[in-house]
Amino acid sequence: MVAADRLADIVRQALIILRHAKGKTSRQLAEEFASVELLTAEEFEPVARALVRSFDGSLRILDSPTTCKAEKARAERRLTRMVTLLGHLYLVTLVARKVIHRILADLIPPGDGPPAEFRVLCSHSLLKVVGHALADVDASHLVAFIGKLVELTAKSSFGVLTRLLVEELREISITSWRPRMVLTVRAEMVASHVEVSCTDMGGEQVCAFNMMDSAKLPDLVTEVKGQILNPFEVLTLILETGAFLPHDIGDMLRDLHE
Repeated sequence: MVAADRLADIVRQALIILRHAKGKTSRQLAEEFASVELLTAEEFEPVARALVRSFDGSLRILDSPTTCKAEKARAERRLTRMVTLLGHLYLVTLVARKVIHRILADLIPPGDGPPAEFRVLCSHSLLKVVGHALADVDASHLVAFIGKLVELTAKSSFGVLTRLLVEELREISITSWRPRMVLTVRAEMVASHVEVSCTDMGGEQVCAFNMMDSAKLPDLVTEVKGQILNPFEVLTLILETGAFLPHDIGDMLRDLHE
């Protein structure tokens, strides 16, 4: 529990930083927040909640059919600035990963219907900031979200720029956000063996092979490293469902079918 006087001091300093935000980038603001003496994520949480409420308010303005064009333009600018600020605050460990998940889920809610174009653009802005960090600790969520963005954009009537930005995001996720190789594994029991195929973060198949159903995870990793070019020392293998692959492949598949 944060002491009341400490909380009041944090809020006071946060207000000072925000009042002098004009002309500063989101990264600079996040660094100013991080420079507050001994500030922790727990102590910063009330400020983070206020920033998220501001995000929610901008979303409501943009979703309202009565909002005029000029106000929508202002709300879009505020929203973009807010998500990039929250992203940079995540990078300096003042905002929890669950907040980033929540923002992404609010921007692109569940369902197959195409979202409003500004939501995709805001998602792009946020992931350009935090994507490389999420690739380290939350690869399955990142893969699934970018895959959904690509799928929704393909079915939409979005403008050329939005399509290019989504494709750029997909390309960056493949070429730059790879401190480790992230492969999605599809395994299927066929008679007494397992048919395995692996796709990268861009959805392209990088290898396919068969293994005995008694194979262990180290066997699979060794096989993958033997089949892909320039293998990374660290591999993250995830199921299509997003679950991390357990050690016994055959047992895992039998459990799924039971």
